[in-house]
Amino acid sequence: MSQLSCEPLIEAIQKLTQELDIIEAQLYALEVEGMNQLHPWRYFALQPQVDRLNRKKLGLQDAWNRAMNELAICRSGQPSPHHP
Repeated sequence: MSQLSCEPLIEAIQKLTQELDIIEAQLYALEVEGMNQLHPWRYFALQPQVDRLNRKKLGLQDAWNRAMNELAICRSGQPSPHHP
């Protein structure tokens, strides 16, 4: 396959990478906020946000892994098992 036909996969991977970077930054900010709290209850109140971001991060990482596999298949010139 030509490199141009793989371009949508490359763009999707770049977008997923950016989204993962944003989530990582949000998780770090919550970690810092939690560590700076003087009241333990406030720290625990942040946990649902952390859990939600971690679930979103795992979903994005799965999508990123699938896209990378598709890109490898595209670049090898073999038909994709998902898109014959």
